[in-house]
Amino acid sequence: MSTSSKTIGWVFFFFLAILIILIISFVRTPDPCRETITYRLGNVDERFNLTREEFRTAVNMAAAMWGKPFNRDLFREDPDGTIEINLLYDYRQEATDRLKKLHYKIDRSKGSYEELKSRLENLRAEYEQKKAGLNSDFNDYNAKGNAFNTETESWNRRGEVPQSIHMRLIKEKDELITSNDNLHARQEEIKALVDTINSMVVVINEIASNNNMDLVDQYNIGNTLGREFCEGFYEYKNGKRSITIYQYDNEYRLVRVLAHEFGHALGLNHSKSAGAVMYPLIQSDSLELTVDDIAALKGHCKIK
Repeated sequence: MSTSSKTIGWVFFFFLAILIILIISFVRTPDPCRETITYRLGNVDERFNLTREEFRTAVNMAAAMWGKPFNRDLFREDPDGTIEINLLYDYRQEATDRLKKLHYKIDRSKGSYEELKSRLENLRAEYEQKKAGLNSDFNDYNAKGNAFNTETESWNRRGEVPQSIHMRLIKEKDELITSNDNLHARQEEIKALVDTINSMVVVINEIASNNNMDLVDQYNIGNTLGREFCEGFYEYKNGKRSITIYQYDNEYRLVRVLAHEFGHALGLNHSKSAGAVMYPLIQSDSLELTVDDIAALKGHCKIK
């Protein structure tokens, strides 16, 4: 091999090595133990009635929780941050909001699970009773309506309607209109009942999942909602990192949910210690890491 060929070969491998280093540097996940992880705000759904600044405050508070015990920032907000933080309103928050308006007690405990499950069975029985009654009355309304239309058409073909019959038909027509309005009002009432039942199924199954209890069946009422329920979710997919919050009860729980997902972003798994930020079920409104959380991060980062 000539000297020029060797030179070209070395130059090629040199640039190839630089390219590989650049690619690794670009796609690698930041090490929370050695460098600050950046984040940015993404979508903030207005249906939560939370301003973007209010959400930013909650995000910053949650991020700061992890750095406080170590006197340094493990996370930092940046317009080009690697983790996108989103607040997404879907059936989960809708279910919680609906039950709150009906003054249902939701504390995500086993006691709350049993109470909601008992009320769910009562609502299902009420639904079946009202649905059966409505179907029967609809059949009766349709039969009367068909009879009225047949008689009206018959008299119209004759060309002259006696006054007494005319008055009776007008009365029957008014009664049919009243019945129709009543049936549609009852339809809306049953629809609201279905929405409540579906919301209860969603919330009950969320509590059941967090407490390792039995899920309740959707019962095929109305639109089927997802069985999975999580207040937040951290995802690292296709080189992109994100935290999405789906549901929260109050500002403290919002910060706790965010802090929990930030913990996953740090590489931490769920804790077995009740009350810890990384425990699967939020059992405290405290905005401080527990001893277990700190120990888990120290172990993960090999901090003495």
